[in-house]
Amino acid sequence: MKKNGVKKGSAQAKSFAQRQQDDKMIWTMKVLAWTQQEMLDAVALSLAEGFGFGESRLMRFHDAFEKKYDEIRALERSDTPDNEYYISKVEEALKKAWGKYYAPREERYDMTLNMPDGRKIKL
Repeated sequence: MKKNGVKKGSAQAKSFAQRQQDDKMIWTMKVLAWTQQEMLDAVALSLAEGFGFGESRLMRFHDAFEKKYDEIRALERSDTPDNEYYISKVEEALKKAWGKYYAPREERYDMTLNMPDGRKIKL
């Protein structure tokens, strides 16, 4: 019996590989979008419950957040691959915003993922 497989390097194999790559990119974008929305939800609830923001102030916050997020992403996309300029501009703005409470990027992004089996993975 002859197997009907996909020949390595063929157009069909390349098409399959491209679909896999596209699927992975879409999945990554979904995770990022989902995380952004969860972050926005948590901040909105914090502002409402902790600071008494009502619906009008929450909507103003939401609009300001979306605008700033888009600005930051545009700055990142326009930078060189090392993102040196983008990072320096964001850090400069954060230093100004946080003042004496500013924490350097190296500290803020020093993250560890605790796995269900007890392993710790540095992200």
